Amino acid sequence: MNKRYRNKQKTILDRKGLVERMLEDTARTIDSIKYDIEKSVVDYTFVPGKDIIETDEDIIVHVDLPGIKKEDIELKLTETNLKIVANFDITQEVEQGSYITFHDRKSGVMRRSVRFPKKVVPEEAEATFENGILTVEVPKLEKTESFTLEIK
Repeated sequence: MNKRYRNKQKTILDRKGLVERMLEDTARTIDSIKYDIEKSVVDYTFVPGKDIIETDEDIIVHVDLPGIKKEDIELKLTETNLKIVANFDITQEVEQGSYITFHDRKSGVMRRSVRFPKKVVPEEAEATFENGILTVEVPKLEKTESFTLEIK
């Protein structure tokens, strides 16, 4: 048999392993890029939902911060706004048998600024955090009295 022909046969079998290694490397690279893109998207787009409730005497702000710990939240208040900075490191695992079949981790910093509809007294604010919901209650600087008006 021709030496050149034998080398081609061996090369074809060797290339199968090479192609498999290239596919594995490509899959690892795609996973790495996917993680980097997801992290960037989470860092720049994780904007929690909020509700602003105005009563006669207070302004109450509810902000959804699921998976974040109370000690990782920093609040700064002025007469006109509330700034929230929260570090998060959320891990989700789904186990099946003795193997972990799904593992997802998101970490970063969430920033949210809330402008109050009226000036408030920041020194008298109270904040609570329960079941992933941050509640900040701040008295208004100028209180509004409401009256019931009878229609004639």
